Amino acid sequence: MKHEVKKICKIVDELTTLFLKEDTNEVDFKIITQPDRAIVKIVDYNTKYSEEFIAHLKKTLNNQRQSEIEEYYWQLAGETDDDDELTLISVMIDSATVEKRDGNLYIELVRINK
Repeated sequence: MKHEVKKICKIVDELTTLFLKEDTNEVDFKIITQPDRAIVKIVDYNTKYSEEFIAHLKKTLNNQRQSEIEEYYWQLAGETDDDDELTLISVMIDSATVEKRDGNLYIELVRINK
């Protein structure tokens, strides 16, 4: 559980940057901490993301968590401006739900404490 808070903050930071780079007008983040997990909920209101990008986001974020990579590379998040950050986030979370409803993008990330 070393650095758990910092890891959650890195995940939120990377996603905040992603949304703000796309001129998002309104985005909500909610972080829920429980004894066994952390949950990050994001709503991008009136999303400007295409269906193709949302599908890519869903696929990328649902890669398998890889603790050995996470421990070594989590501090590097934010060092580049490409898709590597999404890939790094994917190895730091256990599951992701990504869906577009009524013009809004809903994301829920779950990170189980190990």
